[in-house]
Amino acid sequence: MALNKSGEKMRIRNLIVFLMLLLSLIRCSSKDEDSKLIGPYLGQKPPGMTPEIFAPGIISTCHDEFKIVFSPDGKELFLQIWGAPFPVITTMKEINGRWTEQVIAHFSGKVIECFDISPDGQRMFVCSPDPIYGVNDPQTIWKISISEKTETGWGELKSLDPEIQGYPTIAANGNLYLAHENDMWLSRFVNGSYSEMEKLGNSVSTERYSEQDPFIAPDESNLMFCRRDDGYGSWDIFISFRREDGSWTNAVNMGDKINSIASDVYPFVTSDGKYFFFSSRRTIHKDYSENPITLEEKIKIMNSPGNGNQDIYWVDARIIDTFKPADIK
Repeated sequence: MALNKSGEKMRIRNLIVFLMLLLSLIRCSSKDEDSKLIGPYLGQKPPGMTPEIFAPGIISTCHDEFKIVFSPDGKELFLQIWGAPFPVITTMKEINGRWTEQVIAHFSGKVIECFDISPDGQRMFVCSPDPIYGVNDPQTIWKISISEKTETGWGELKSLDPEIQGYPTIAANGNLYLAHENDMWLSRFVNGSYSEMEKLGNSVSTERYSEQDPFIAPDESNLMFCRRDDGYGSWDIFISFRREDGSWTNAVNMGDKINSIASDVYPFVTSDGKYFFFSSRRTIHKDYSENPITLEEKIKIMNSPGNGNQDIYWVDARIIDTFKPADIK
């Protein structure tokens, strides 16, 4: 009789574990699942000077979220999600104060892309090895296309000069800053067209390290990017400030105020200047347990943000000023 009771308990326990595993295939668990998504920035409580996970369970989930960009009016966002078969870009809109569900962006769903929005909100720059360039398979050289904002939404992608290549970020004057061949480059917008790309100097681009994922302030006052070096983690976020003579200060690691021992990438600052977003693979959990962890606890952690996959973080953008050199302030 005792064996029967023990067997019944085991069957119940196995059923519970099975149901939890099934749930994990449907969605990632989160404390914010029932959020009404009303108001600016999905109705999330603003962060302070310490980075926090953004919109747990809504934007940051158990999956890999790499980049977020908000439109200048704050009413549209684009999110890059990695994973098989390839990364995609999703989008959400704030309509009558309430945010819509995520859908695949108009330009995404076929191949990996990098993207950014111009500070005036009228142009979307998309970089990809996309078949629209006349071949059936993606090319190895990433090229840039532009989508113009219309009264009804975003228009079709149109190819930019094929000589302008790389991951783009756009200043208010139209200048393009690009990550290309592991360095930072600039293509100036002059008389309605883009100039030949020029590599930024040694204060930003290095021979020893790889620089990627740039974000240029709309007024070109500072440039943030990630660098793979000997710093805190595999990738760290760096910042350089532009002097009045047009030169750039030596880029500095943003330290443990922003970076972690994990990968920290894709910096972005909102147009209102309030918030600094980035993506991080840090975990919020200790790497040991005083008591043996249960399978239920393990599944719950793995199905939540902060589990060691890439999440979106945000912090008060005033933290950027703490990195300004004395001669810039």
